[in-house]
Amino acid sequence: MSSSQKSSFGFETVFDNGEFARQGRKITGKLSVVDMPRVADSVEKVEPFEFSLSGAMDRLQRPVLDLSLSGKVWLQCQRCLEPVDWPIKVETRFTLFSDESKLDEAEQEDEELDGLLFDREFTVLALIEDEILLSLPYSPSHAACRSDADVKLKADKPNPFAVLAQLKLKSSGE
Repeated sequence: MSSSQKSSFGFETVFDNGEFARQGRKITGKLSVVDMPRVADSVEKVEPFEFSLSGAMDRLQRPVLDLSLSGKVWLQCQRCLEPVDWPIKVETRFTLFSDESKLDEAEQEDEELDGLLFDREFTVLALIEDEILLSLPYSPSHAACRSDADVKLKADKPNPFAVLAQLKLKSSGE
């Protein structure tokens, strides 16, 4: 496999991420559910995702990748089991490092730093899928489920047995 691979997407899907960053390259595109099998396995439905990946050098002259992606997935609500739409918007900067020890050291110094290792066979689709999966809630639910409204409606209705008890008390008290 070459270090740069054009695909039917119209952009490179596999490339050297260090060179991509140092050259300040950029790719943009749209991905559907068929492009993201791991996401498809985790959600009910996926709206196409738009993304942008840009390479640059940060203020410390380290290569970085800036990922921006947005879209929507539908998950199963854990309360009512109905679909709940979940918008996803990700803006992340990944700083590239040559080895794990340098990456670990940098992450210890800066808790907000997201790091990746240099990779000559970097797969942009895997990165996008990872970010989408990390954005999914552990237990998705509606702010207010229809089932909650049904329970409230039922609670507002008087219990027929309570009404009978009231009638019985009235008739025995008279």
